[in-house]
Amino acid sequence: MGKIKTGDIFEIETSKGKAYLHYAFKDETNGELIRVLPGLYSDQPKNLKELAVEDERFLVFFPLSAANRKKIVKKVGHHDLDSFARPEYMRVEHYIRGKFLGWHIINTDTWERDLVKELDDCQKKLSPWGIWNDTLLIERLEEDWTLDSWC
Repeated sequence: MGKIKTGDIFEIETSKGKAYLHYAFKDETNGELIRVLPGLYSDQPKNLKELAVEDERFLVFFPLSAANRKKIVKKVGHHDLDSFARPEYMRVEHYIRGKFLGWHIINTDTWERDLVKELDDCQKKLSPWGIWNDTLLIERLEEDWTLDSWC
């Protein structure tokens, strides 16, 4: 099976087709950050490198090494991430006792949080902060979840 490397491309099955994940970054605390590539496919695209250079749907921390060991994902290719930089900020909804109070904008380096009531256009493009397991990732892919629909 081998050790995974940044740039590796993985396939994950959903009920609506195959999705592709591009391993982008290893964080010592949160683990592997993946780029969720656009689209769901009945068959593996002929040129995964072309898919890998497209803008991702979103980024999310995902236990990729464990998913690979358990054969939840399958390594299908590799494409170097020459220009990838870890995102400076990510976001998460902030609820207290079931009441939505706004969004936490998290600095991914310092983990400092700023609470905003409404997102501006730039903040709407921030990916989710947190670690998603395969069940949540597949659910989001099947419901065509996007950063825009999350606002």
